[in-house]
Amino acid sequence: MGLPADSFTGAERRVLAPVRRFLAALYGPPVSLLAALGVHPNAVSLSQIPLGVAVAWLIPFAPLWALALFVATLALDGMDGALARRTRRASAHGALIDQYADHAREVIVIAGLAAHGALHPATAVLYGVAYPGLNVTLYLLNARGVPEPVAFKTYLTFYPALVAYLGFGVNVLDAAGAVAVAAMAVAIAMGLRRLGSA
Repeated sequence: MGLPADSFTGAERRVLAPVRRFLAALYGPPVSLLAALGVHPNAVSLSQIPLGVAVAWLIPFAPLWALALFVATLALDGMDGALARRTRRASAHGALIDQYADHAREVIVIAGLAAHGALHPATAVLYGVAYPGLNVTLYLLNARGVPEPVAFKTYLTFYPALVAYLGFGVNVLDAAGAVAVAAMAVAIAMGLRRLGSA
């Protein structure tokens, strides 16, 4: 059928295409090393979970280290797919493991922010529900060939505030979290409506 089995929007695919080419070149050496060592792509995906725990733990003690580790988890999120393609281990099961690891990392970091008082617990809970909800909705829209709504992902709405907090001590996480949750909720509602009428 040729439909994309992922949680990206069409706009993201267009914007990310040149970024992915750049990242593929950047990831080349570490991916080659991982392939030579026989590391499975799923191990790279799942490594995001303990690193997410480390990020959550480091938030109050060493926020710059927490930020560096968070960026590392995002790099691993791209590297696992590159490794899967390089080693010809790309599969729907691997893509599911990747999504699971991404969501676990995200929710763990959000929980860490709430546990350390940087983010209101209610916002953290709503974020933890909306984040996987949006990705599942986008996946279903893509799998069924239904046009997806405009979706402002968390890397546009929440990650800049996370960088401001961990990197510079400026806390606008509650406001950014509220914007992120609202944007995800609107996209979910629109997506579910489109799925219902498809």
